[in-house]
Order: sequence, then structure tokens, then C-alpha cells
Amino acid sequence: MAKIRTTYCMRTDVMALLEDAEKKTGVTKIRLLVRAVRKLVKHSKKYIQFSGRIRYQKRFDDKTKLPLPKKRVKVRLWEGDYYYFQDFRRVCVLSISHVLAIAVFTYLQEVVDEILTNKANEEEDGDNYPIGNYAIIKKCIKNITTFHIWWGLPRDLQDLFDY
Repeated sequence: MAKIRTTYCMRTDVMALLEDAEKKTGVTKIRLLVRAVRKLVKHSKKYIQFSGRIRYQKRFDDKTKLPLPKKRVKVRLWEGDYYYFQDFRRVCVLSISHVLAIAVFTYLQEVVDEILTNKANEEEDGDNYPIGNYAIIKKCIKNITTFHIWWGLPRDLQDLFDY
């Protein structure tokens, strides 16, 4: 699987949280970010919105009304991770930067706690694999083409064939 180079616009407070987490855990910022997004996808129901305009991060501070500082960040993601992010963005009608910010603010501390707990218990941190159980399945019925996105496997694999 190839890596894809891309650029995101991240708020500096999001970057600071990732940098702090990287120092605490020894895990790279991009791996921490991917793990936080995985957790976000597991709890995605509250973010799903199939239509409307793309929702972006706040651009101005509520109190000061000044622009929130941002930084353009270049990243290299595994192809599966990249498409996973893109599909989540489409389903939730959020910008990628907003998806990443939500994941960091909501789930990064949980990711850090898991990593530190594993280290304290002298257990290996086993979550360094590319996203698994993710697929896009194309199905044609008469002259209509549909795509089904799978974010995990059903308990009964027969469900994949019946769908």
C-alpha cells in the first residue's frame, strides 16, 4: 500500500495537543491522529449529516473575535488511512481539518491514556497497523451503480454477500 502526500490546515492549538501527546508517548503525531480519527469513526453517528454545506472549523475566537491561528501541515498517510478520512468527511459533510480537530479534541487524550497504560503494564502497543476491515464495494443493479462503504466487518460475514 502506497503513501499519499497531502496538506491540511490545522489550528495551532490542535498541533500543540498532538506535539504534547507525541512527547508523552513517543508515538508520531500522524499515528496519534489516525488513532484518534478511528475512535471518532466508531462514534460517528452523532456527526453524520448526508446533505448540506460543508462545515468548517471555527475561524474566529468567540471572545476576542480575532482569527484563530492556523498552520499548513504536510503529511504522508497510508492510502487506506487517506481514503478513510475522505469517506468520513463526505458522510459527515465536514472539512478534513474539522474532522481532525474534532478527533484530537475529543479522543486524543483517550489514545494517549491507552498508550501510557500499555507502557506502564509493559504491554506492547499493538495499534500500529494500517486501518483494517475497511472496504468500498461497488454493486450494479440493472443500470444503477452503488457503492457501499464498510468501516468494520459484520459479525456474520454472510451479510457482506447478501447486501
